[in-house]
Amino acid sequence: MNPIHATLVYLLWGVITFFFMVCMLTFLKNRKALYSEPGCGRVHESKFPMNSKKKPRISIIVPAFNEEEGISATIESLHAIEYPRDLLEIIVVNDGSKDKTGEIAREYAKRGDIVLIDNKKNKGKAAALNEGIKKANGEFIGCIDADTIVSPDAIKKTLGYFNEKNVGAVIVRVRVRDPKNWLERIIEVEYNLGLGFYPKLFSFLDCLYLTPGQFSMYRASVLLELNGFDVNNIVEDTEIAYRIQKAGYKIKCSLSTWAYTIVPDNLRALYFQRKRWYSGTIQTLMQHRDVFFNRRLGNFGVFFIPINYLSTFLGTLLFLSTIHLAVSGTVSTISNFSLIEYDVYTVLSNFFEHSLIDPLSVSIFVFFGVTPFLMNAIACYVGLKSIGERVRDNPFGFVCFLFFFIPYHIFWLISLYFVVFKKEIKWRESM
Repeated sequence: MNPIHATLVYLLWGVITFFFMVCMLTFLKNRKALYSEPGCGRVHESKFPMNSKKKPRISIIVPAFNEEEGISATIESLHAIEYPRDLLEIIVVNDGSKDKTGEIAREYAKRGDIVLIDNKKNKGKAAALNEGIKKANGEFIGCIDADTIVSPDAIKKTLGYFNEKNVGAVIVRVRVRDPKNWLERIIEVEYNLGLGFYPKLFSFLDCLYLTPGQFSMYRASVLLELNGFDVNNIVEDTEIAYRIQKAGYKIKCSLSTWAYTIVPDNLRALYFQRKRWYSGTIQTLMQHRDVFFNRRLGNFGVFFIPINYLSTFLGTLLFLSTIHLAVSGTVSTISNFSLIEYDVYTVLSNFFEHSLIDPLSVSIFVFFGVTPFLMNAIACYVGLKSIGERVRDNPFGFVCFLFFFIPYHIFWLISLYFVVFKKEIKWRESM
């Protein structure tokens, strides 16, 4: 047994087991409150009840770069939001689009349906959002991607969380919009868990680590205090969450309202997306390395950040170690075959003759290697069921997602290479 490989297995088992235990205990403690929303008659009355004359002004910013296919649906979904129209300001930032995005936005602006900021040159998403923030008049500001549609009750379900003065942002469940092919079905499971179930658990622990660009609501005063989004960061929705946490504010999650978004429908698009996500995450961790084991930040500093990224680091090392052992084992096996003149038939006959597995012969090493996979499968099943998703409606996506850790590790390695060697990573790659 390779001692390095065995050590990685044991360490990863310990970290993952601790992580899942915390998540499952949090779920069991709060399972009846998953869909409890302040101001919706379930927890406590909102400072801004929907039937009150005293409602805050809301601004929603839509940064758009070459989004001619989806921007109309996004704007129409914002107009369908259940909120007084005179208190809802929609700001579209056309960020130097080369397609018909600007033309479509200008038509809405002529009708007075939106406020348009029309940049001649592309400045990047973070800069576009910051321009919108400067223009916004709302007490609360929503940011939404131009390929996303939002539920009509999005403001109603998120506004009540801001009753707590130290809540700086509220996120919603992000769902895949009209999944069709095999990759989109896998990502559908990923989003239901990674942008739905788990963020809700992390919000109970006050350790949410991102405010998804698909749709998030912010307290305007907090965005101004933080000087908006970081224009030098390619995952601005993650980076600002770190600063929100460091400034002493909380991030909450609403499961009962959602945003539907477009996801990569092919491996090339997925590669570009994840390269940006993971490279940006590594840069953000380097930028905010003071969050690690920072007790002032509570569970964000002492639980989520160290445990989540330690498991990622150990998992990637174990992935590399496994590949190394598999390759060296294969080479050794081929070499040994030469000693028996490549008599494959005899080898296979002996294998099947002695292939019956004795449960008592299973080593503790195998146990440590298999149980994290089983824990993840159980957690995924429980998570999906708790948010109203049925595994039998998407069994292919569920099973494939359990093995999605393989491309995850590949993407992490590629992203690490790009960061270490300072390769350019654009917000959007040309397709």
